[in-house]
Amino acid sequence: MLDRLRRLQSLMQDHAFTGALLMHPRDVYYYAGTAQPCNLFVPQDGEPILFIRRAWDFVKKETFLPAECQVDGGSLRVVKQELERRGIKSGTIGITEDVLPALLYNKIKRELAGFLFKNISPLILEQRMVKDVREIEAIKKTAALYKVAHQAIMENLRDGITELELASRVLGSLRACELEGIVRNRRWDASLHPDGIIAAGENCWEISGSAMTVTGIGLSPSLAWGASTKVIREGELVVIDIPLNRHGYHADIARTYVAGRANSRQKEIFEAVLEIQDRVIREIRPGVKSDYLYNVAESTASELGYLEYFQGYGRMKGKYIGHGVGLENDEPPTLDPIESVTLQAGMVLAIEPKFIIPGWGAVDIEDTVLVTEKGAEILTPVERKLFEVIT
Repeated sequence: MLDRLRRLQSLMQDHAFTGALLMHPRDVYYYAGTAQPCNLFVPQDGEPILFIRRAWDFVKKETFLPAECQVDGGSLRVVKQELERRGIKSGTIGITEDVLPALLYNKIKRELAGFLFKNISPLILEQRMVKDVREIEAIKKTAALYKVAHQAIMENLRDGITELELASRVLGSLRACELEGIVRNRRWDASLHPDGIIAAGENCWEISGSAMTVTGIGLSPSLAWGASTKVIREGELVVIDIPLNRHGYHADIARTYVAGRANSRQKEIFEAVLEIQDRVIREIRPGVKSDYLYNVAESTASELGYLEYFQGYGRMKGKYIGHGVGLENDEPPTLDPIESVTLQAGMVLAIEPKFIIPGWGAVDIEDTVLVTEKGAEILTPVERKLFEVIT
């Protein structure tokens, strides 16, 4: 994993950073192999310094950094002393302004007053967009968990069960298979149940402000998305969107089910959503621009006559067709009409077209997809179809 640090140092040299002080647990884990309470200083060149705040025995077992790169104590006073000992007394230090609490940010500026500070998060997230072999294998194992979730859904979905009861049974099956039970997001205001989204019937078109997608309504205004106590009825569409997290790496997958037999309109609309996803996935390959994928999706929705309901409706429409996944569930690049990121082999994307139709329901298909030199590899182990659950 030292190659990750060397790549960061190369980016830092290109952007005139003297060093980077990383405190966010996902970033420390990515570069040092431990998510225990630590601060990581990465100089522009030379060896990094892992400041161990607590759980020393855990850190020493988990990190791949050698003992000479480890320092007991993680206070800013210790950080300053160690930097001075190594002759680093001025320059520009990169910090992750998107995730640091304001109080900590201000404390860093006071305690390390001789330095200038600049946001380094864009460089870190740019690097993390392209996964290495270890990360890809980890994400494949995470995606495989949806097979477990799907089996639990097929065994338990029926007329009379509540969304919450179904969610609890799905979550129980996943936890037994090493689901972490927490969804990581970089946004400070992002929270989601570990069982993700389960929405049935009228809850499919009630879009909470938490995200422009099928959200469900949740249990209370304190977290107004996810499963509710609604009773699922025969013939209703049920959208299940689960951001899976196994051993720190995410896969984002959604399928649409019917409690009973699907009618002709449900089948027709499902096929339209699937056509959008098929066309987008066929275009995924190195060199393609991310905004082009969104334009393919939007133009297909228009061609099929469903643009009004593509990614939502009215004011509650999302202008995206997918996003990156990795150590966090929602990572760059965002596949929208604004960003224009060039796809590279090793990127892992969630492709998620949906129609949300008020008074009718919703269809959502989401797959975690690996960008390879030959195109796209779908990592989801469950076929893309409208599942009828007949009991």
